[in-house]
Amino acid sequence: MTDGHLSGRSIFCIGMTQLINWGITFYMPGVFGTAIMAETGWSPVVTFSGLTVAMLVMGLVSPLTGFVMARTGGRMMMMAGTFAITIGCFLMAITHSTTAWVAVWVLTGVGMRLALYDAAFALLVETAGAGARRAVSLVTLLGGLASAVFWTAGAALLHITDWRHALLVYGCAGLVGLLFLTAVPAGRRVNPPMVGRSGFPAAGTAEDRKGFISGLWYAALIALLSFVSTGVSTHFPRILILAAYGLPTLAGMLWGVGQVSARLLDVASGARLSALRLNLIIGVLLPLCFLAGLAGCVTPVATALFVLGYGAVNGLCTVVKAVLPLVLFDPQQYARKTGVLLSPGFFLAALAPSAYAMLLERYGIPGTLLVSAILTLFITAISVVIWRRHSGSAVQSRDEETPPLPGKNV
Repeated sequence: MTDGHLSGRSIFCIGMTQLINWGITFYMPGVFGTAIMAETGWSPVVTFSGLTVAMLVMGLVSPLTGFVMARTGGRMMMMAGTFAITIGCFLMAITHSTTAWVAVWVLTGVGMRLALYDAAFALLVETAGAGARRAVSLVTLLGGLASAVFWTAGAALLHITDWRHALLVYGCAGLVGLLFLTAVPAGRRVNPPMVGRSGFPAAGTAEDRKGFISGLWYAALIALLSFVSTGVSTHFPRILILAAYGLPTLAGMLWGVGQVSARLLDVASGARLSALRLNLIIGVLLPLCFLAGLAGCVTPVATALFVLGYGAVNGLCTVVKAVLPLVLFDPQQYARKTGVLLSPGFFLAALAPSAYAMLLERYGIPGTLLVSAILTLFITAISVVIWRRHSGSAVQSRDEETPPLPGKNV
């Protein structure tokens, strides 16, 4: 993992930590929530508030991650985050009060920001610079399996034990994630992050002004994507069941199929599609997906297209979130800038489940899908603006001409 090269083993180990860390944090309440409420008597609001608290903490911690990474390195930062997540699982297993429950989720939120995708992407860029494009796709491909693996594993655990002992097993899985990270060589950093300047540069030179405005557009884009993605994903089973008009609930598997298939195609293509083009494609397809969902009242085929298409586009959004900064900014500023610019997205993601619950209550499924379609039109507009600002620049040429990682290493 030195000299800017990422070995296949390193990418696999980082990807496995993402599979585990997502599974034992973000997807855990969906699996164990009903069992937790039945045993503790807590309301759904209390039980699921932990994840909202965690996302708020992620937003608060995010601006500090660039500094932490500069001082410790990406691997050490991810190890600290994975350790916090693991301790969080063990503590949740012995928690009996709502105050302690929320407090443990605060710790878990810190760990999530230091160990989930955004930290992993910063580690990849820290090592390979702009050449991390394909590695990002490979890591998201593994991480995308987290829901399928841990929903299945969690349900199986509840058949043989209670949720507390199941969480202890999840904590042990976190220890396995730590072992995977120890197998990733620390190496020497390529393009070490700069920490002497803030995430938003002073608008002095023309290049600084362009970077500042691009940062604002990127932050707005990711914030809107995070809001829509989290809101829809949180209530997706409910939306699917009510909007499917006769389709079996099993059709929800199309969402996972679409997500993994899109990332697999991105990997199979050698990640040759530039970040700007990929972002523009996503911006165009998102409104069409929700319009297909609205057409579900006419034909179930439209609902199936919505589920499959939105899953695919949502899967590629994670890739765009990671690789677009490589086009907009200097790779050596990646951790510092993304740490600041991703904060609004975490805050909006934390509000999205409640906001979408109110939309569903007041406007029903069609109204919620219509509001989502309108929001994605703003995403389309921002994608077009970013494309027009950067498509003809030398930075874009660098993004398109960056060769994939050496075949012998991946």
